Amino acid sequence: MEKLTNYINSYITITEKELEIVLSFFKKREIPKGQFVLKEKQLVTDYYFIDSGGLIIYDLKNNIQSTRYFAFENELITDISKIKTRERSDSYIRTIEDTILYTITYQKMEELYDRFPFWQKFGRLVWEDAFISVLFGIHNFQSLTAKERYLDLLKRSDLINRVPLKDLSLFLGITPSSLSRIRKEICK
Repeated sequence: MEKLTNYINSYITITEKELEIVLSFFKKREIPKGQFVLKEKQLVTDYYFIDSGGLIIYDLKNNIQSTRYFAFENELITDISKIKTRERSDSYIRTIEDTILYTITYQKMEELYDRFPFWQKFGRLVWEDAFISVLFGIHNFQSLTAKERYLDLLKRSDLINRVPLKDLSLFLGITPSSLSRIRKEICK
């Protein structure tokens, strides 16, 4: 739980006792590569902190995959559009590597919010950062070419080394052959 502890401490300052209480609400899950964490039409009940490994979040419409997001170590994620309203997911969350998660249910998260003002601050700061990331992604998608998006991704992340070409191309909004062409241009 060292990474989760560091993640929490990067947002808020709390005592060892408070941290111990918070950590007791999380459950460890080890999930092999290629397994689902959440499937479409499944009730969204948990938040997931990624200790190691990686996840792909995607939708399937008419058997066509739309990759929404990749999440890796030190990220806290969920299907945020459904968890609060306790709805069923429209998406899939699947491991792309052997993955260790620490999960906390929506009810337990709410219990921590009610019990500790510092946890409210933690939640606000985490979701502010997530929103900034989403805005950054939307801006890049709207203002950069596919090649520029790929180059930006190269600078910011080792994502390209951890994600299958097909999934990476879907994330960038291009075909696998276009991504291959961009990669060849860059290598020259």
